[in-house]
Amino acid sequence: MPELIPSRKFLEDVEKFQSDAAMRKKIAKTLTLLEQSPFHPGLHVERIVNDPKAWSVRIDRRYRLSFEPEKFLPSGNPDWSASILLLRLTGHDALYKKPR
Repeated sequence: MPELIPSRKFLEDVEKFQSDAAMRKKIAKTLTLLEQSPFHPGLHVERIVNDPKAWSVRIDRRYRLSFEPEKFLPSGNPDWSASILLLRLTGHDALYKKPR
């Protein structure tokens, strides 16, 4: 299982949902699934086109979480057993414009 490492921006983004219990529950569920299996079908993992190392997963229909695998294999593919840096948690469109 990969270790999840939150960035400062990610923590700031999560803080915005402090008073929204339903959203906090969705975030916790997504982080648990990401830690257990980065390719769980419920996560809807996608590569972010304008950032070669960033990926995203779905929190709900409106919000997505961006992340970067810490290590890559010699083939260039991510090493999904290594740590994952959590980059941002924001709206779908905003995330794809600025994933970091």
